[in-house]
Amino acid sequence: MKSDLDKHIEKQLRNKEFKLYFDKSDAKRKIAQEIALIRKAQHISQAQLAKEVSTSQQVISRLESPEDKRMPSMELLDRVARALKRKLVISLQP
Repeated sequence: MKSDLDKHIEKQLRNKEFKLYFDKSDAKRKIAQEIALIRKAQHISQAQLAKEVSTSQQVISRLESPEDKRMPSMELLDRVARALKRKLVISLQP
């Protein structure tokens, strides 16, 4: 059984503009969560990752924050992936 919130979101997703912003926000949240999860699993601090990526700890903190709505560049994501010994994969889904 769907909650009232789920029903409301489902209804709003029919609006193209709402769906665009919702999808972008969802993608940013997933990126933030995955990077933080992998970094913590590898026992690496934000400062250590920042040093490996040649950026600041504040940039890594923003990258891991789902509240920060800025979308990271492909270059930054690739550098982070490599520093975490991962491969950046981009997918276009229906």
